[in-house]
Amino acid sequence: MDSTEWKIGQYPLHVLVLAADVKGVAVPVYFRIYSHKGVLSEKERINFIRKSLSVIDLRGKLLIADREFIGKEWFAFLNTNQIGFLIRLRKGIYQQWIDLEEKQYDKLQKRVFKKGYAHTDFTLDKQRYRLEVYRNENHNEKEPLVYLLTNRLRKKRIGKQYRKRWKIEYCFKHLKTNGFNLEQVAFQDTNKIRLLISFVIVAYILALEQGILQEKHNPVRHIRSAGGKKYRSVSVFRDGLQKLKEKLTCLVDFREYLLKRFPKKSTIFKIV
Repeated sequence: MDSTEWKIGQYPLHVLVLAADVKGVAVPVYFRIYSHKGVLSEKERINFIRKSLSVIDLRGKLLIADREFIGKEWFAFLNTNQIGFLIRLRKGIYQQWIDLEEKQYDKLQKRVFKKGYAHTDFTLDKQRYRLEVYRNENHNEKEPLVYLLTNRLRKKRIGKQYRKRWKIEYCFKHLKTNGFNLEQVAFQDTNKIRLLISFVIVAYILALEQGILQEKHNPVRHIRSAGGKKYRSVSVFRDGLQKLKEKLTCLVDFREYLLKRFPKKSTIFKIV
């Protein structure tokens, strides 16, 4: 889950997106547009998740979010709805909620600098949480440690799942600039922008599906970095999008493609 500022038309919009991790790729499943600037309030976030529950069952799922998605009322709402969460905390804010002595903080941080990881469990408004602390892999001098809050107490080092959050950033990049270039559209009406984003997300999902299918039959070349890790020379999305462009040259081709991929009774044909 993440929000992004999109400049569509003549003014910026706040778009809050809930995405699912499907085969290592972030797939948007629900979104909402906000016209105001700044961080979304707890009430707005709670209403967003409440409405998204009519689309997808989040019970037992793990919600990963960045530092702006914090708040006692927000955490309590997720607990009440049996939604697991892993949320990064802003520097220093954890000290406002966790009743530890200064010596205990020092001990916790020293353990992280020595071993790379430490954790502590605590109670906040009668709910149990865990603070997991990691050494920052990005070697950020201003933030040498990463503080993660979770209500998943049975799983060890669940904080390692936090790196999956970056997948939604790649999704935003493909939708906004590197793929569909939504930010170049000159619409001003919010309803039109919402409809356009919906169409683009459908196209994005079709491209991902095509890329995943392509990977099974004709995998792309991989590049090895200086550190020894292997990376795809072309992303799943870019590969799938290119194949779709080659296949679909007109609206008739698009309709035939959908008829093969989806049942005839699918509501998508009412749009097409």
